[in-house]
Amino acid sequence: CNRYQRAISLAKMKSLLSPTTAVTAVSCCLSLLRTTDAFARISHHARRPSTIPLRVSSSTISSAAADAVPRISPSAIQDLAKNGYAIIPNFLPPDLVSALNEDVSSLRSNRQFNIAKIGQDSTNKLNTDIRVAETCFIGRQKLQDSPDAARDRLYDALDSVRADLSANPVLDEKSASGELTKAAAALDSNLSELLYAFYPQGGFYRRHRDAIPGSASVLRCYSLLLYLNENWKEEDAGQLRMHFDNGGDFCPDGQDPNYVDVEPRGGTLVLFKSDQIPHEVLDTASERSAVVGWYNRAVTAADIGDLASEEDKMRAVMLLAAAGLVTVGVVSLLT
Repeated sequence: CNRYQRAISLAKMKSLLSPTTAVTAVSCCLSLLRTTDAFARISHHARRPSTIPLRVSSSTISSAAADAVPRISPSAIQDLAKNGYAIIPNFLPPDLVSALNEDVSSLRSNRQFNIAKIGQDSTNKLNTDIRVAETCFIGRQKLQDSPDAARDRLYDALDSVRADLSANPVLDEKSASGELTKAAAALDSNLSELLYAFYPQGGFYRRHRDAIPGSASVLRCYSLLLYLNENWKEEDAGQLRMHFDNGGDFCPDGQDPNYVDVEPRGGTLVLFKSDQIPHEVLDTASERSAVVGWYNRAVTAADIGDLASEEDKMRAVMLLAAAGLVTVGVVSLLT
């Protein structure tokens, strides 16, 4: 009953949406809730053991290594707070990097990768003048028909990073006088985005930003890049370039370029604030692979009001509704 009351509360979103969009959103929420209720009833019954075989990469993964979850150091969090980014070499051990590369190869062979597009939400489109790459979305609830032990270890490692960053007071933003101007966001574990990115020889991703005002990407607080390129050499190219001029997708006229290049060596983790640092992937001279992701804060009613299009507002309402199924009090934001 409480779940249905939460869904009905979503009707108050009609002040932010057109009447048609509001009605559609609430109808979809109710359908989602009914599905969840049915699932909850089924879950009370004994479940049969899964018959999906767990594929273990040919690289031997010892139980001792599997138990050691990588963590980011306090100094890396300090770098992120001070500079807006942190570079952590050897975050992943070589055996896990190798196993994840095998996972990428297997998923590509099974046609799980798609040609990468650009843009946010309703503007997402293919543009090979800006991006040449392939992507495959991953996550604990994705690719369940293709389980992989190395991928599970990856999730554990990245969950630990999220936990270390979430609402960390070291990451609070303060004025020159030391007054708090913006508290570090609490990160929503249900909204993290992860994908494998594969760049062929000659691939690239031109300068861009990860968090765009007026789109759902404003939820992104921290971007991550975790490289899988074993035995990378300088002539392989494909470095990450982070820009520190005052521009967005382009360097402003009259300003000299100001950037830092990061070598995409296997095991290296790069973190940066999604709304602060434009970046690009330089042209590759050989194949290049990475894990890409974003740690997101929870969506609020204010976010929905700021979205530019009805389609994007609809998506955000559904995201808020889905979060309400698992997060106590989320829908109270609408009351």
